[in-house]
Amino acid sequence: MLIVDPNLPSAAALARIVEPELKPYSPEVALCADFSTARARLRAAPPELLITALRLREYNGLNLVYLAAGAGLRTRSIVFTDNSDSGMAREVRAAGAFYEVRARLAKALPAYISAVLPPRDRRAVGEFERRRSGRTGGRRAVDQPLNNGS
Repeated sequence: MLIVDPNLPSAAALARIVEPELKPYSPEVALCADFSTARARLRAAPPELLITALRLREYNGLNLVYLAAGAGLRTRSIVFTDNSDSGMAREVRAAGAFYEVRARLAKALPAYISAVLPPRDRRAVGEFERRRSGRTGGRRAVDQPLNNGS
């Protein structure tokens, strides 16, 4: 697991809280405070889980999601922000990641990790190569508009 957050004490606290529950899924937790270090770490040893703050000083955590997806890495990603923003949530999901608010992140992480996702969902580990086969972005089946025949 790779946690990217400019606030390293906050990232370390998150790691301590969730590490026992996430051990079966991701045995090692690495912390990064900046985009450049996270990018190098992502390329050198792709994690099973990337948890990144949206704001990484001059960069955007969403860029890390795009890098992982573009490289075909088998990494499930979560982007978090301090405040809820529905427009940003749509953009993060379209990039193939989960979106969460920092205050709820620690409690929500186990559910994101163990969630069974629909076929061809880019948030499912290993599904990147199938992303162009009919689904758009990172939407789940439940995110699709209902077609009531109208």
